[in-house]
Amino acid sequence: MALITRYLFNQLTGFFLAVTLALCLVVWLAQSLRFIDLIVNDNIPTPDFIYFVLLLMPYFLVTVLPLATFCSVLFIYNKLGSDRELIVLKAAGFSQLQLAKPGLMMIAGAMGLVYALNLYFLPVSYREFRELKAYFAQNLTPALLKEGKFNTVDRYTVYFRDKSQSGIMENIIIHDASNPDQSITFLASSGTVHKQDDSLRAVLYQVSRQSVDKESGRLSIAYSDRYALDFGQAAGDTANRHRKPREFLVGELFNPDPARYSPRQRQEMRANAHYRIGSPLFTLALGLMALATVLSGEFSRHGQTKRLLTGIGAMAFIVFSQFIIKDWSENIPALIPLIYFWPAGVIVLSFIVLLLPTARTPRGQNINTPLSPEQGVTHGS
Repeated sequence: MALITRYLFNQLTGFFLAVTLALCLVVWLAQSLRFIDLIVNDNIPTPDFIYFVLLLMPYFLVTVLPLATFCSVLFIYNKLGSDRELIVLKAAGFSQLQLAKPGLMMIAGAMGLVYALNLYFLPVSYREFRELKAYFAQNLTPALLKEGKFNTVDRYTVYFRDKSQSGIMENIIIHDASNPDQSITFLASSGTVHKQDDSLRAVLYQVSRQSVDKESGRLSIAYSDRYALDFGQAAGDTANRHRKPREFLVGELFNPDPARYSPRQRQEMRANAHYRIGSPLFTLALGLMALATVLSGEFSRHGQTKRLLTGIGAMAFIVFSQFIIKDWSENIPALIPLIYFWPAGVIVLSFIVLLLPTARTPRGQNINTPLSPEQGVTHGS
């Protein structure tokens, strides 16, 4: 019995690792393309770039692992059923729970991994990622500025319509919010942004400088053929930047600083803390639902297409609802218990379906009655 359990567990684990690796590589490569300018335009060493993007891997894993768990259980058990291996094991005396044991072991391991990622590796790696991103944004801004988008450089907002291969930007708008008492906006037909020593500087051509005094509301406009705008020190203070909830450990999310965060932000942080604790339950829920899908119901020589499609549809609905509940709970504190109760309900229902005594063999035969050779299994198999 231990040999059979190990055999099933090895198949499940091998497929699980393959699916996880494949999904992570696809997502990682897609995300890496967003930062390829760091190598092309600013000569960042390749090892540093790889380390920078690898910091996103825990963020991908917490999304990929539940899906990989569901796919692995569904595929391997369905394959065993199609190859008549499950029929042989049931005829040999294996109970429903014994057949599910390797899957439960693999599901428990995946859920434990999601817990480790949620509670420690995700906030630590994502915080490091955002600190590096902030450092690059302040030191390598010429490479990171994107045309057609509003780019943030410290307290400046930069927009330009197009940029040539030589780095010349056209139709530029720069909003200066560094002075809280005065709002300044620069409009320029062209210009460049470059680093000079430790400072970041924009050189603008055909410029209009528009400023509004907040007290009087008076608008002042000045024109110039050439204007140099100094953004200040390129290496800003990343320690005081705004941190997202994903960067905090669970203990920090439950106890945010009231002097630093508004009631709305504190509510969002507490909801994220509950989600960090409750979301790994969705891994268990999806895995058990996959087991219930392939191990429940009667065996059919024509396959289990309808049952598999039903299970996949239910999985898609659960995954979608998981993110909906997360978003709603950030705005409505009363919905936070759903983070725990919704996957718990799926877990209980899947266990009930999994353990229900049902006929498993063709035409209602008893599992102890050997199948005929025409059915694919001989006496004593």
